[in-house]
Amino acid sequence: MIRITKVILFLALLFILPNTVFAGETVEILGGPEDVNIRLLAVLNKLDPDFYADEKTQGFVYRYKNRWNNPYDFNIYVGKVGKTSPDSIIRIESPRRGQEKMWKQILEQELLQKPPHESAVPLSEKYHIVSQGLNLITPMASVGYNSWNSPLFTNRDTFVSMSIYFLCDLILVGGAYLYAQENLPKKNIYDNMLNAKGPGNVWDSPNAVGIFAAMAVTRAVRAFDAWEDTAAHNKTAQFGWSFKF
Repeated sequence: MIRITKVILFLALLFILPNTVFAGETVEILGGPEDVNIRLLAVLNKLDPDFYADEKTQGFVYRYKNRWNNPYDFNIYVGKVGKTSPDSIIRIESPRRGQEKMWKQILEQELLQKPPHESAVPLSEKYHIVSQGLNLITPMASVGYNSWNSPLFTNRDTFVSMSIYFLCDLILVGGAYLYAQENLPKKNIYDNMLNAKGPGNVWDSPNAVGIFAAMAVTRAVRAFDAWEDTAAHNKTAQFGWSFKF
């Protein structure tokens, strides 16, 4: 029990750490912000046009964010390296470290014409039916499928996502199970005297439906995430870029 408590505390601490602790990725490009911005917009529109310009640029010249129906998740900034420098800088931020690294590799190949790393490989298609099917069994399996050979995830991203779903299932499903178990009808003194059959197992409890409801919560959340992960991976794969994982 103590070991489980330590695991939960560790995961909780990991999840509440602000994203600012983890640095984004940057790409330096020769040219002014206006020119670089035009080239960046061409790449963004190529992948998915569902993004918008945000006026809160945080000191940069331009800033772009994904819309809710865009399967990618990013904040991309364009600015100058320095007042006297001829170079511009593109900064990529995302809740997932994998997406930051993925965007950097795409921009290097598209804007800098930089060849992929020698160990980089092209992407293979993933399937919604597989991801969603695994999600019905356990959300952790769906995360594992989507993260395998995908630039959208680093090992840390995979671990965090799997751990979140594990923790949620542990709390929600485990709590519902314990509640149903504790509320099973108890044998009274007359039942004991007559050696009557006990109240049965937890699945016979009228509160057992709560266990299935708790399971449905995490699977419903993962269903949307799984759609985004698969859609983003396949959109990226169709352009033939190679990635180093």
